[in-house]
Amino acid sequence: MKYKFKISQTYKFKVWSNIFFLIPLILSIAGSLYWYSTVIGLMLVLSLNYHYYNEAKYYYRDCVVSILLMGSNFLLLINGNWMQPYSLIALSNAFVALYFYYRQYKKGYNFNHGMWHFFSAIVCYFSILTFLN
Repeated sequence: MKYKFKISQTYKFKVWSNIFFLIPLILSIAGSLYWYSTVIGLMLVLSLNYHYYNEAKYYYRDCVVSILLMGSNFLLLINGNWMQPYSLIALSNAFVALYFYYRQYKKGYNFNHGMWHFFSAIVCYFSILTFLN
């Protein structure tokens, strides 16, 4: 299957906001959390495909991997013994991320979904720090 390069898609925040997940990906590799690196890497690939190509076939895969990532973050927080202040920062950013997630259905899907990516990446980052410290 060949894909045509869509230049108009590259300017959409929901597409390029996935780059924020590279920071927790690098941190998880450096911290030898390879299972978590796999989850983030899989999420990156599926999310980029879903948002860039607007392919409905990636929708459920994107949702499943996003839920898996949320569960993985929760496991990191639990196994990190809710180390403060990192766990508190992760949880507060999770609520902000959820705000933008539900706001995307009311107005500004492109911007709000990009903010969902941004704050979700922050949650991943601080979940990893909770576990590693």
